[in-house]
Formats: sequence, structure tokens, C-alpha cells
Amino acid sequence: MRRPALRRAPAALAALALIATACATGGDDPVDEPTDAAAPDEPLAILIASYDIAVGEDRRLLAGILTGDAVQLAFGEATFELGYLGDEAAGEAELVDDVTARYLPVLGLEPEIEPTERATVLVGEPGTGVYEAAVDLPEPGWYGLRVSIDLDDGTTRQGQATFEVLPETEVHDVGDEAPRSENLTIADVEAGEVPPVAVDSRAQGEDDEVPDALLHDSTIAASLDEGMPVVVILSTPTYCVSTFCGPLTSELATVAERYEDVADFVHIEVWRDFEATELNEAAAEWIQTEAGGNEPWVFLVDGDGIIQARWDNVLDVDDLESRLAAL
Repeated sequence: MRRPALRRAPAALAALALIATACATGGDDPVDEPTDAAAPDEPLAILIASYDIAVGEDRRLLAGILTGDAVQLAFGEATFELGYLGDEAAGEAELVDDVTARYLPVLGLEPEIEPTERATVLVGEPGTGVYEAAVDLPEPGWYGLRVSIDLDDGTTRQGQATFEVLPETEVHDVGDEAPRSENLTIADVEAGEVPPVAVDSRAQGEDDEVPDALLHDSTIAASLDEGMPVVVILSTPTYCVSTFCGPLTSELATVAERYEDVADFVHIEVWRDFEATELNEAAAEWIQTEAGGNEPWVFLVDGDGIIQARWDNVLDVDDLESRLAAL
């Protein structure tokens, strides 16, 4: 396997992460707080938060929406208008889709205030989330996204962004046969073959126990050999630049307890050796591309080994649980 080049977080996700963690910083020095919820004539900042966007119908599109002074919006619904630009990220766009996007909080980092019917600007409030829509992307190339959203102050705001659509996905897609990975487990740690941190980056000490044993006691290959559906979690809870991976992994351990008779839950730590930039082989099987890779990812694989759903970056836990309940 060639030297990995995993991109631990795209710029949009890093920006969202900084915003999410800014509210938790302490210290005695004064910090400039955003002064205006949303200046009415100032365009919103739109951050594309999706990975691996490719041609197809009902493709998942995630976007973070921020004010000009980098305060996130939460709740309500947004309108996504998509225009096809062609080979360049400029020029006039031909409208190809017009859909409603709903708010999706980051698991474990949900806003602490009561949800509102229209969008709220999270001035001075913790919380991180994106807006999610299923869109049709008929051709590869560049697309323009125009976002319109109604705020709870009675105003309507807009913002724009561009993004590239690939001819086909680079990461395993719905309908593909899942890799039958022999991922590392607690048994490998107990046998002295790997340190605990190679199984879960939260186990930083040499004698630390691997947390959330339910996520680390089976290989994907073994589960599929038994005809068991598998929820596959690709994340690096400690080294994730976006800070999303830790809460996601911990929350999925709770979900695993509720559905352990329905499916096996397998967490694959991305880094076998972070300092040496060595990926776990099982992680590379799932998310490594020629250009590198992104995480976190969550996949639902049925008992026949076919991928039934995938969630890039921000998990829709309600969707996952409804699919598990249907099993």
C-alpha cells in the first residue's frame, strides 16, 4: 500500500469546527463577539460540507450556512437552487434542480437552545450543524449553489457557492459490494500485536483500554460471514481536525447498544500510527482515494455484504435508526 495521503478535514469542515469550538474557549482576554445576528444586505457564507459528490439522482448535498462574521445558522429550512456551470467554476448557470434542505445537527454537538421554525443565528450559542438535501446531478463538472433561507427575525437571506461533481464516486457507493475487511479489534491488542491506539485513537496510553468495546469486538469479514448486517464507522476520534469524529463515535456506541441484536457495529480507527502517517489497512480499503481521503464516514451494509446507505461527514442518525428498525 502506498504512503497514505488522507485529508483529515476539508477547509469547509475545518471552518465549521473552529466555529463550533470557539464558544468553549476560556481565558481572561476579551474576545470580540459577533455584534449583529445577520446584516440584511450582507450575503451569507455557504460552505460545501459533502465528500465525494458524483453524478446521479438523489445525491446527498450538505452545506454549512454562516453570516458574514462567521456565525452559524441553525434550524428551519433552506432552499437550494443548483445551476450547471460546465467545465469551469464561473459563468452563467443553467438551473437543474430546486429543492428544500433541512437542518441536520452534528451528532453530539447539537445546539443547546430550543429549535425554531425559521432559521436562528447562533450568536453566543454553542452548536454545529449543516443543511442537507437530496439533489439530482445529471452531468459531471462545476455547479453553482444558491441558498435562500428565512430567518426568525423576518428577513430572507441568500448566499452562493460552487462545487465540483465527479463522473463517478471514488468511495464505495450504495449498491456496491462492501470490502470484507479484517479490521483490528480488541483481540489484536490482547494478543500484543498492536497498541490500543491503533484500534481507537482515544486509547492514548500504552495500557489504556480500548473504549466502547461493542464497536471493537468483531471484524467486518466475520460479521458478514455470519450473515449479520454491519454499521461501519470510519473515524479518528482524537485526531479528527473537524472535532466531529469523537462525538460521532461515542454516540454510535449508544446506538449500538440499542440495535446489537439487529446489526454489528464496527469502528475502524483511521490511523494505525498517526505520527508516522500510517493508515490502518482496513480504513484505506474503505476511504482511501488517489487524491487522499476524508472522514468521518458511516456505512450500512446488509447481511449479503451490499452497501445499503452511506453518510459522509455528518450522520443522519434518525435515518440510520429507521433503516435499522426496518431490518
